[in-house]
Amino acid sequence: MNFLAILALPFLTVLPHLRPDNISISVLSLFKPEALEVRIVGDGAILDAAGLANNLTLARDESIRIHLSSGRLNLVVGGSHGTIRQSVSVSAVRIVPDDASTLELILPGKIKRTVRGTVSVDPGTGGRGPLRILVVTDRESAVASVVAAETSRREPAALMALAVIVRTFMGSHEGRHSSAGFDFCDTTHCQLYRGEQDLADREASPAVSQAVAVTAGQILSFEGRPVEGFYTSACGGLSATPSMVWGGNTSYPYRRIACRWCQHSRFSPWERSANAGQFFDALSAFIGSNLSGATELIPDADPATGFVNSVTIRDERKSVVLGTDAFRRAIGLKLGWNTVLSSTFTVERRGAKFIFRGRGFGSQVGLCEEGAAAQAAAGRGYREILSFYYPGADITERASHE
Repeated sequence: MNFLAILALPFLTVLPHLRPDNISISVLSLFKPEALEVRIVGDGAILDAAGLANNLTLARDESIRIHLSSGRLNLVVGGSHGTIRQSVSVSAVRIVPDDASTLELILPGKIKRTVRGTVSVDPGTGGRGPLRILVVTDRESAVASVVAAETSRREPAALMALAVIVRTFMGSHEGRHSSAGFDFCDTTHCQLYRGEQDLADREASPAVSQAVAVTAGQILSFEGRPVEGFYTSACGGLSATPSMVWGGNTSYPYRRIACRWCQHSRFSPWERSANAGQFFDALSAFIGSNLSGATELIPDADPATGFVNSVTIRDERKSVVLGTDAFRRAIGLKLGWNTVLSSTFTVERRGAKFIFRGRGFGSQVGLCEEGAAAQAAAGRGYREILSFYYPGADITERASHE
């Protein structure tokens, strides 16, 4: 684990709140932030920054406004009644809340997010921005946040199975972004992390917290190694493998799993439509070349299963081939992820619209959340659910792999 090396910058005091089983998560980077406000939600926090003579103790409802300018952070510390305690230019900031406290991160005019853990902010790569905002949080707290963000299901056994897989993903992809100075991002490239947002739901929080507590420290391993802990909203009746979806080499030991459990989910089957003009604009932006309204889409699909391996985009003399994951990403970035839900689909041009029909939602790799919920409702325990999607795997304690 490399979070101490990440955050213990030469000019920052190493504070005692950093525990050995913490992980670092980059948050809000998709918004390319140039300004940030941090509000103290709980009892208090400590502000540590280069340029301050001493650490500042912050109270509930006090805030720190941070603005990037010429590679520096303009820092304004505000009191709870709108007063200004201090204004200074610094090179980096770290805010360490009391154990029971949380911090509210506010991107003005964009989004708010409440997080549990230490927050550090710096000017980003080479000091050129945008702001790099990192949260160092307890691993089990992060597992709970991810589980709550990734599913709306509340079946206890399904939540327990998902908690094990979320934790397994962290173990099998440790330091995934270490070259950028943190462990994980907050997007689905790693796992969806929205801090305390989803745990604020009064119904969700007890169920998720219980599932995480019961499975604390447990991961899934195969032949002594953590499994690549992938999971999907719905596999559509037949799972995929990582190499099918993302290409390249993988240590994932499983073939495709036939899953009857999700056959009655809302994602099996599905149909979506997209305006042709907006659709071509999204593709044009992704490939860096304008497409005409006469462009054809030619999926290369497995005739037996309908899984699309790639999509050829043909416009007059121009032809571009995108892997299906890249194709879905191109559309999702502009039109939303609810347009082409999975890699198992057909496409039909109908006048000014494209009609997509398919099965499954998400990558279709690994544990199927809809299938897990159906199994839990049928009385299966979380160990049985995990065994179904990962045959021959064992549940072990994460510490045994460190």
